[in-house]
Amino acid sequence: MLYVDATSLSRPKLTGVGRCVARVIEALARRQELRLFSMARYEDLRDQSMRTGLHQGREIAVGPLNLPADTGDIQAWRDAVFSLPSTPFDHASADQSTGIYTFRRSASRRFAHEVSLYYDLTACLVPGTHELKTRREFTELAEQMIPLDDRLMAISKATRDDLIWLGGVPAEKVDWCHLGPSQCIGAHAWNGAKPVRDPHVFLVVSTLEPRKNPQLLMEWFLTSPHLPDEARLVWAGPAGWLVDQGGLPRARGLRRVDFVGMVSDAELCRLYSSARCLIYPSLYEGFGFPVLDALLHGTPVICSGNSSMLEFAGEGVHVVDPCDPDSFDLAWQSCRECTVPVERPDLRLSCTWDRFAARMSLLAA
Repeated sequence: MLYVDATSLSRPKLTGVGRCVARVIEALARRQELRLFSMARYEDLRDQSMRTGLHQGREIAVGPLNLPADTGDIQAWRDAVFSLPSTPFDHASADQSTGIYTFRRSASRRFAHEVSLYYDLTACLVPGTHELKTRREFTELAEQMIPLDDRLMAISKATRDDLIWLGGVPAEKVDWCHLGPSQCIGAHAWNGAKPVRDPHVFLVVSTLEPRKNPQLLMEWFLTSPHLPDEARLVWAGPAGWLVDQGGLPRARGLRRVDFVGMVSDAELCRLYSSARCLIYPSLYEGFGFPVLDALLHGTPVICSGNSSMLEFAGEGVHVVDPCDPDSFDLAWQSCRECTVPVERPDLRLSCTWDRFAARMSLLAA
């Protein structure tokens, strides 16, 4: 039996890690029966207004025969999974099974064979972009938790290299495979009229937090002489930490920055399909869902030339130094000359959930 940690699905709105875990579970459950478990106590989930459909001491069986249909909205799919009947966690079965941890593993062994999925070690690499509590958790992860894993799966070559370098993981214990897109897996979530490219819309999709470089990005956007006078920067994603949204520059002349917050998968699909380009000058990334999602919607990308984002290099990708505004101007001048829609058949072949699930299944065997 294969057990998979679904703790990250308890957040009311799924971003980043939550969306990744949902897609991993969906892809694995199409191949075989799983038992989902959670590291979180019911009381803690309830007190933090999180989903309580799965909690510590319970498990949910999900597989090809009862997997909810993906109707295009990952939140609705998660709710359908959590509505499946749960049963008491089967410790005897766990003692003979493989467990996949998808965020922070247990400090003690629960399964005969244990594998962890790793996204990034950015709180160790770029500590100033995270709160003290998070930095301590990542330090504990690297020093105490990583050595407990039998095998490790990284979501990019960059993250694999970081695990070997920072975590001291023997190279033979860690594998890597790119994820698939976070949305529009089989069909576009937007089912309205075909979106039309708006030459004035520049898109950002991320949590508003320091690692995403919002201050420099917005100052460049509002002051660069190379952008259209009526350019609009649309920032889709929730407020995060260590950033005063009210203190960020919002407009200059005809240019403006619009924070639209969390949007539905359908609206996000429309934004990807209608934006002139995606801008993603992150200081460091373990993978970069928005970069992949934009390219698969035919939208060119301006992103940092570091970490995992270099693994998307090719048509439609224009890199910047995230600390140098002049490089943003050069990337934009290159971007505005590129053909839209962007065609990336290489990513359509290499970044798929079926491929990731197959690699994960081999690692867990």
